Order: sequence, then C-alpha cells, then structure tokens
Amino acid sequence: MPYIWKEALEQTRGKGLWLGLAMIMLTSIFLIAEARSFPSDLGFEALLLSMYDMNIYLLPLFAIFLASFSIFQEKELKTSMILLTKKESIITFIVKKSAAIQLVMIITFIGANFILALFMKAFLNFHLSSFLHFILVIIVFLLIFNQIGIFLGSICKTKMQLVGANILIWFSVVFLIDLAFLYALPAASFDNLHIFSWVYFLNPIHAMRFYLETELGLFGLTHMSRMMDKFILMEPWIFLMINAIVWPLLFFTLTVIIKNGGERHD
Repeated sequence: MPYIWKEALEQTRGKGLWLGLAMIMLTSIFLIAEARSFPSDLGFEALLLSMYDMNIYLLPLFAIFLASFSIFQEKELKTSMILLTKKESIITFIVKKSAAIQLVMIITFIGANFILALFMKAFLNFHLSSFLHFILVIIVFLLIFNQIGIFLGSICKTKMQLVGANILIWFSVVFLIDLAFLYALPAASFDNLHIFSWVYFLNPIHAMRFYLETELGLFGLTHMSRMMDKFILMEPWIFLMINAIVWPLLFFTLTVIIKNGGERHD
C-alpha cells in the first residue's frame, strides 16, 4: 500500500500524467463529435475502433515514458538503493513498484475513459458490452507498455539514454515492426501460415485490434476462406490473453535479471 500511495502522489504531482490524459481525452472528444454522423447501428462500435487506432499512437508513448521515469527516479534519488539495503530484495522491490505503477496508471486512464463514456452515452447509441470490450483492450495495452517502461527505466543509466530508448521502442512498436512484417508478407504461403500467424498475433497491437474487431461485430469469423481459416489458429480472446501474460511476464523477468547491472555504476 505505501508503494501505491507514493506512486499516486508522484504521478499526480507531475505534469506528464495530466498531459497524457488531456491529449487522449481531447482527441477522443473530437472523435465522438465526428461519430454523431455515423450510422446508428454500428456507429458506436466504429467509434471505439477509431479510438483504439488513436490510442495506438498515444497510449504506448505515455505509458512507456511515465513508467520508465517513475522507476528511473527511484534510482536517481537513491530511494531504491535505501530500500534494497534495508528490507527489500530486488524481486520484491520490482513486484511492489510494478504493481503500484500498473494500478495507478490503469485506474487513471480507465477513469478517463469512463468520463468519456458520459459523452458517448449523451450523443451516441451507447452499448455497454462493446464499451467493456474496449476497456479490457486498454487495460491489456497499459499492462504491456507499463512493464516495458519499467524495464527501460531499470536498465538505462542516464535520462538521455532513457528518452532515446523510449522513443526507439515506441517507433519500433508502432511503425518499424509493421514495416518488417509487410516486407516479409510475400513469403507467406499456405504451408507456413501457422508460423506467420504466430508472428502476426504475438504483436499485441495486432492481437488487440483483431479481438476488438471480432467482439464489436465488425469482423465475422464465419464463412472464411481456407487460408484465413488456417491463419486464425485460435479464438481472438486467447491471442489477447497470451499477449497480456507473455509480454508483461517477459519484461518483468528481464527487469529482475538486468536490474543489478543497471544500478552497478550509478
């Protein structure tokens, strides 16, 4: 609990969290205004997909920066060193710090989306089940990119390194991986489609969008071609859960393993 309280105070006192919330809410309000002209049957679902596409660019950036600077500050102010020498092990420190960052960030951003839901309810044909699917995707989004930020904050030794690493990871996730995927696309065939499918859906951005499209009724899983049927190995929610577990766990493990090296020369 002290970690959560400390994290909440630090994040709310800084400008980064409020700047991120303001940008996401302002952009979302413009999208909601635009969605009033959409057809009433699937207009709300189309809005949620548009908001997801907007979040692809903003949410990873804010999550990585806020989480990474939160743990970097612990190193800079030597509070992590004091805790580690007195009562905490590296694992318990990373567990408590990760839990605090995840909880504060998720509550804050999900709270902002519930405020936006009031505008959606007022101006659009609001569907609660569709909105909850969208909220689930945002939670998974934050779980993954907060943990990446914690990893980067642990391994970087200077603020310049950290800023560079954050921008590099954001650019790679949002643009570079898709460019590489498009380059490899001509090599995909019916025989190697399973491998291609795993590579595609282990990108959380692809898995989350596919889950959202199917759950919102914008993409049907019936009457598919043989190639598409083979490409979709399992239910979209299983791909979502694999990403929600594998990536945070991987970056948590890497953080614990590398953290000693990150602090050795501070």
